[in-house]
Amino acid sequence: MRHRRIRETPAPRAVPRGPRALTAGCALAALALTAGPAPGALAAPAPARDVAATASAVPAAPDTAAHTVTLVTGERVTLRADGGVVVTARPGATADYVTQRVDNDVFVIPMTALPYLGRTLDPALFNVSALVKAGVTTTPVRVEATAGATAPPSGAAFGAALAKQAGAEAAEGSAGDGPLFGGVTSVTPAIATAGERTAPRPSANHRADHPVKVTVLGPDGEPRAGTTTFGLANVDDAALYQEPYLQAVDGEKRIDVPAGHYTAMVAAATPGSDGTPDAIRIATAEFTVSDGATGTEAVLDLRKATQRITFSTPRTAQESQLILGYRRVDSQGDPALYSTTGVTGGLPTYVQPSSRPVTTGDLRFNVYTHRDAPAEAAEPYSYDLKLDNPAGRIAKNQHYKVTGRQLATVRTNYHSDTPGRAQEIARLMYLPYETGGEALSQPFKTPAQRVEYIGGSAGASYHDWLKAGERRFVSQKQPLRPGRTTTVDWLRGPLVPGFTEPAPGAAALDETWYCTACRKGDALTFSLATVTDSGGHHDLAFPSDISSSHLAVVSGDTTLYESDGISGVVLGAPPKKATYTVVYDQTRTNSDFHQSLTTHTEWTFASAHSGGRTVPDDWACVSDQGEYDGPEQCSALPVVVPHYQLGATLDGTGPTGDDHLVVTFGHVPGVVAPPAVTEATVEVSFDGGERWTTASTTSLGKGTFRADWTTPDSAAGRDASLRVTATDTDGNAVTQTVRSAFTVAAAQG
Repeated sequence: MRHRRIRETPAPRAVPRGPRALTAGCALAALALTAGPAPGALAAPAPARDVAATASAVPAAPDTAAHTVTLVTGERVTLRADGGVVVTARPGATADYVTQRVDNDVFVIPMTALPYLGRTLDPALFNVSALVKAGVTTTPVRVEATAGATAPPSGAAFGAALAKQAGAEAAEGSAGDGPLFGGVTSVTPAIATAGERTAPRPSANHRADHPVKVTVLGPDGEPRAGTTTFGLANVDDAALYQEPYLQAVDGEKRIDVPAGHYTAMVAAATPGSDGTPDAIRIATAEFTVSDGATGTEAVLDLRKATQRITFSTPRTAQESQLILGYRRVDSQGDPALYSTTGVTGGLPTYVQPSSRPVTTGDLRFNVYTHRDAPAEAAEPYSYDLKLDNPAGRIAKNQHYKVTGRQLATVRTNYHSDTPGRAQEIARLMYLPYETGGEALSQPFKTPAQRVEYIGGSAGASYHDWLKAGERRFVSQKQPLRPGRTTTVDWLRGPLVPGFTEPAPGAAALDETWYCTACRKGDALTFSLATVTDSGGHHDLAFPSDISSSHLAVVSGDTTLYESDGISGVVLGAPPKKATYTVVYDQTRTNSDFHQSLTTHTEWTFASAHSGGRTVPDDWACVSDQGEYDGPEQCSALPVVVPHYQLGATLDGTGPTGDDHLVVTFGHVPGVVAPPAVTEATVEVSFDGGERWTTASTTSLGKGTFRADWTTPDSAAGRDASLRVTATDTDGNAVTQTVRSAFTVAAAQG
């Protein structure tokens, strides 16, 4: 089917939340996937032409949204809806930071800010969850200062000035004692943050009338000078008392708490002779406040942080980042103190081992490290390791020896159609008891190739995050499979709209998958990832570089729905079997990318009322009521999907003369016994789509076809476009056109 001209419609408008009315015949309800604060979110468009319809807002799949916020100190933090955090250092600096999770909010706090936290610097400045909820991408601040004093602008300048002052004060043993920048007494967010937190109030039966004195001792055994931030929580029930931002001034803090069992933890940078950190030390304390006690003393002793965390790997590698995960859980199973400490550049890090396992609640401690090959290595390689400690304690031996049998090997190709494009990569790793992960992104230039070794304790899983220019892409979460060697291509073209798919083995992770092309009863969902590559990676959020897009749904001669600026739709369709065609046009404007910026795709498929189920038990589908729920009566739509293996090199160029493309046509996930794709056509254009050459196509079996053509010498240095068409035995079909899908290499000499 060729693209038909479809008239433009008004911009989407808001529609109140509520149930949708479904009527017989051709009447339907329409709900669009639109750009906005929650990428991929389902939002309400204007009614479709010639259709009596109602619409309502529907929540997006929980794992589709991600937002990036620049902190007051200049770090860029990307927060995924699943709780994953990627930190990018401010320009010209490393990112030594603490991540804390409190009351479902995620805080990312640079080490240089800790002495001033709760004093000059409001903790809300670093509440990434609240900043995201407030809809900001940079952190606006309100500054109070004595006459004549000012603060640098929020961002990198503020962070650099803060680091300079913190270093100078640490050298004198007075960090955090006075104002910032010669007279700044308060820095707070200049917005209302929905995630602001107050300390919990004990119930009348658990009065906070038991005095406790907490002493923080430095590595020299003396009360630690200046201000030290530490956490304290009741582990019988954290709701009785939980405070992660207590301030010990000159090594001492007095508070009143309810009786019970308590845990305390401090992560502190100890300064060297020049005032800059020479080590990170983590100390803990477990103690009991007896009912009726008139005074309890607890000590956080950094001298007890004696075990340095070290690693050995099969190949020599230098530590680039280290992240320590500390998760203390109360006896109710709820987090009491949940903190991660990120350290860069090989800074020595010491922890206090447990003398015995905790007896109230639980303790989980793990380490993550990213390590790189030495600069002189003939072949670039790296290690990502996530290793657990025994449940209930911090092990006495903190040397982690990793063998080849514990590692998965990934030979990774980073493609780039723009020479020298700046990219960043981060790998978030998870152990079975973790719902969120942290990583620091690693900058590099592309095109590039690297061998990546991935290892972890039993049950570890991971997914990857890539920033190319200002665009962000992710892989699907997958289990770690030691002993396997795979090849992975990032941003291998053509880059096209498509559908996300679970990674191999993902079913073992026991996580919900949100169906992107399904029918549940009479609710038909068609939801696209606007950019996917040949390796199955997809854009993390609805991209801001889409300069125009248009989606339409057609059945027979009737246009059921159409709108600009959306990437999917949920329709209340009539029960009777009918053929539908979804047409999606997209143009992107992005100087970081040269190819695949304009695409046109048509999917044709048949669908009828779904009373059965084809999708797995752990899937969720949109129901007739417009909400995600279980997989009952949910069937995957028989949508044909192309998977490309273009013969272009890492820089997106192909040769003159003989060239080829291998393309495999499958169906969206969840289709049971999919009909075979038996017909396929591949066409190539070297003049922007004015004229098309049909390639010689050979079936390789199982939906895979090889297309061969001859590129004329006259095309050297020019872009080539692709058009592929395929049909399965049931008549479901796809046609996809990609302008500038690859570039013909320039003539030599």
